[in-house]
Amino acid sequence: MLSFLLSIINPNVSSYCYILFIDNQNSEAINNFIVNTDPRSLLLGIFIGLMLVMAIYNFLLYFSLRDKAYLYYVGTVIFGLLTSLAINKISGQYFWPNQPNLDKTIYITFAGISMFFSSRFAAIFLELKEHHKLLNKFMWVIACLSLLLTLLSFILTLKQITPFGRWLVLLSFPSYIIVAIIAYRKGLVVAKFYLLAWIPYVLGLLIRTMHGANWIPTNQLVLSSIEIGGALEIMLLSFALAYRIKKIQKENTLISVQLQEYISRVLILEEKIQSKNSPEENVLEKKIEIIAQEHKLTERETDVFLYLAKGLNNQKIADELFVSINTVKFHTRNIYEKLDIKKRNEINTRILYT
Repeated sequence: MLSFLLSIINPNVSSYCYILFIDNQNSEAINNFIVNTDPRSLLLGIFIGLMLVMAIYNFLLYFSLRDKAYLYYVGTVIFGLLTSLAINKISGQYFWPNQPNLDKTIYITFAGISMFFSSRFAAIFLELKEHHKLLNKFMWVIACLSLLLTLLSFILTLKQITPFGRWLVLLSFPSYIIVAIIAYRKGLVVAKFYLLAWIPYVLGLLIRTMHGANWIPTNQLVLSSIEIGGALEIMLLSFALAYRIKKIQKENTLISVQLQEYISRVLILEEKIQSKNSPEENVLEKKIEIIAQEHKLTERETDVFLYLAKGLNNQKIADELFVSINTVKFHTRNIYEKLDIKKRNEINTRILYT
């Protein structure tokens, strides 16, 4: 994999690797390879690999979760990668070999698209539409300006478009940090992970932008600032995305519990109404008795079934029946198997339609 990535960066390095692997007995060749390997090429190769892996991984997550945040993140990663390849004059060697000078201008086109995706990713990930409508509008302004940058890159010359692109970068990426801080202070915990992830990448972009304006001197660290920041951003943002998945799972669990409680209240209300019309008849217990007879529940399973229908948890059921919690779990599994159900809220649904 490393030799493949190096071949993307520098064809000469690739052929040299091929000779090295054929004659790996030659220690002098190995030493020459180590000495002559360009650290920046190695860093770019690692950066490209990480970006591709994260793009594919989050693209698959999108199909699983159907969360637009992951789709916008993939767009940010892909066009950010294309921007980096163009800046380093690599994409022209493979994507448009007949127009090698296209890299000098196409990186602005890619950068505008990448900033559009990153601004929408920030808005959705930080839930600005739901909690911060004004900030959401501000993110839309950045998104529209980013698309304008892409459009102008086809019309204006590089000299004309560069100042606008430079100031747009200096406006947009620090804004992501400020917006994340505001969202976090308003109680959005996931904004903390987002903030930590984007800080190194934003710093890398700012350093590279200021270098392009000749505001800071040239050195290896400055030239690799985007790649270093991007690699750190990929690793840190994975924690933010994992936390988002965990949050979605918690929300789904909460909805399931609330639905179960709602059904239980409906059943209790129905029982009370029926009890007023016929005081001697307990609707809920009668329905449970019918189900118990149909599915051959034991007496103890019927008792557990009644408390499950009333919405009690395992510990409360154990306290009511003076048994251990493991005994309750055992009878619950038997009830699930006999009624052919998998979730507790299905119990109330079964009773409701009995």
